[in-house]
Amino acid sequence: MKHKLIKIFNVCLVLSFLTGCWDQKMLKDTMFLSTVAYEKKKDKVISTIAIRSYTSKEGTLVNKTYHVEGDSPRDDRTKINQQVSGIVMSAKKRIILFEDRLAKEGILELSDVLYRTPESPLTAKYVIVEGKPSTIVELQQVGEELIGEYLDGVVHTAEANSLVPIETLQSLCTVLFDEGKGLALPYMKLNTENKTVDVIGTALFNEDKFAGITLNPEESKVLLLLGNQKDKYMIMSHKINIHDKKYVVSYDVSDAKAKMNVKPDAIHRVKVTIPLRVKVSINEFTKNEMSSSALTKNVQEEIEKVLQKKAEKVVGKLQKANCDFLEIGREVAAYHPSIWKRLKWRQDYKNILINPEVQVEIIHRGVIN
Repeated sequence: MKHKLIKIFNVCLVLSFLTGCWDQKMLKDTMFLSTVAYEKKKDKVISTIAIRSYTSKEGTLVNKTYHVEGDSPRDDRTKINQQVSGIVMSAKKRIILFEDRLAKEGILELSDVLYRTPESPLTAKYVIVEGKPSTIVELQQVGEELIGEYLDGVVHTAEANSLVPIETLQSLCTVLFDEGKGLALPYMKLNTENKTVDVIGTALFNEDKFAGITLNPEESKVLLLLGNQKDKYMIMSHKINIHDKKYVVSYDVSDAKAKMNVKPDAIHRVKVTIPLRVKVSINEFTKNEMSSSALTKNVQEEIEKVLQKKAEKVVGKLQKANCDFLEIGREVAAYHPSIWKRLKWRQDYKNILINPEVQVEIIHRGVIN
């Protein structure tokens, strides 16, 4: 009996030192923010926010859209909390939309509140929008999907199809604070006819500022090939000329490998060669057959020419935007530290010599061949 009393006393003693949940947030008092769009109006930041709530009768999720104007995103959030019957939380935020005009002034300052808020989801996606992103949030729903879930699905599909780079709130910060890296984000616009959105390519950044230079979907795919960032799928289609006749060829990129060779250069300071080896499987060819090895070789050479031209154009746009997406700076710093110390990479990157070298191999010509 004495031992039992001692145990009970010890337990009570320990419990007396335990703290309660003084900072708890009750779900019944919480309203979850799913999507936010930022726009610029003179010196004010306009936030368009989609908040999920339940209908009283059926218990189904619906969106309520709010528009607020303030000096900063935190100021906007404070004003939203004054309008809703609960506490707005960003724990379930999936997509953050930036007006392209606003993104040209920088996105890091607008993201400060997200990095300082503990419940901010690190997997949230950043998207640059052509025009007013508020018009996208105002859709509220596409089909049976709420706007947040719909946009999240669109971006994830684009990533899986190797159409846009994969960046999140967590990874974005590491890119922006590394001089040897460059940022590129999905670029989309509202499809007014279908009341949906279109992913129209990739937006290139100079540090945290949108450079105003974009890549179309085909160029975006080549960018990911050069950066060894192909995801699950990649389908490409080109018009090619063989013996003065035009054909359309479509293919799956089965495998791709890019290397980087960096050497000192007297004129450009740094010379970079990027050999890119691409293996493809033909899934459409309007000539209907590729039985001969000569024709296969011709198609292979034509695809190679198209990809080479696109790769050179992509590299040109990267340097024009001052966006080191291929992380050449990190390569120089790692393997040529003496050169790296002499360079001012933010200024010198535009002037280095970058030569992509594309080589294509057809490994499968289709079922009928």
